[in-house]
Amino acid sequence: MHLDDHAASWRDQLIELSLPGVGAVTARVDDGSPAVEASEDEPGFRRREPTVPPARETVRRTLAARPPLELEHTWLVVPALGPVLPVEEGVRLVGDLSGLRPPVEVRGESALPARPSREGAEVGAPIGAPRRRPLSPRWGWFRVPAVAAALRARGGIVGRGALVGPRREWYEPAVATREDLLGAHPDQALESALAAARELGQVAVLRIGPDGLDVHPTGADPRVPVLEGLPLQVTARPAQCPLQGEDGCGPCRPVGGPWIRASQEAQVD
Repeated sequence: MHLDDHAASWRDQLIELSLPGVGAVTARVDDGSPAVEASEDEPGFRRREPTVPPARETVRRTLAARPPLELEHTWLVVPALGPVLPVEEGVRLVGDLSGLRPPVEVRGESALPARPSREGAEVGAPIGAPRRRPLSPRWGWFRVPAVAAALRARGGIVGRGALVGPRREWYEPAVATREDLLGAHPDQALESALAAARELGQVAVLRIGPDGLDVHPTGADPRVPVLEGLPLQVTARPAQCPLQGEDGCGPCRPVGGPWIRASQEAQVD
């Protein structure tokens, strides 16, 4: 069956969570294909090249080498990042569901140089523009506290983690809650999680557990497909360096570099 790129992204991503009573886990759709062995470089001295995201085969090989872990309970996972932004040309922007900013403010282009979006700053605001008062966690870009509070208020215990790219080249914070503690019936728990996700402008709720992985759109973004009954691979997560996608004990370096002192300080800032 042919899948568009957006559906494929939900299948390819990793779900990395620290779950109460379970510990740190990594879950992903198990497509059944074996991991491809990467060729090793010839030994010898060479200058360290800039660090880049690991190859997808490296990540898959590392996950395949870990012992499998069976989840006893089903967990509902809610993404926790800010306003929905377009990813393709010609796709209409959904925008921040809070209504605080119209979509044109996000989509519009400016001839002035732009700075990266930060908490409490307009997306694409020109350099030198006056700083705005920081937004509350409910409407800011990093919404983990608000999403966690919304699920906890509905009776669920929460675990935190992230949705991660298949090469660990991006991540989106996420919050998880146990289905059986959120509602007496699975459908009731799902509706409660969907309601919390809609309130905070999130596009989907993921259900992971013994029955596999499901993606349930909230309706905020028409591009998000319904995916049900996908096979799930779950492992414990002992990785010493999540940036590299391997369980080795060597230094854990961020993407980029080589790093000098000034660039290290800028990265910390």
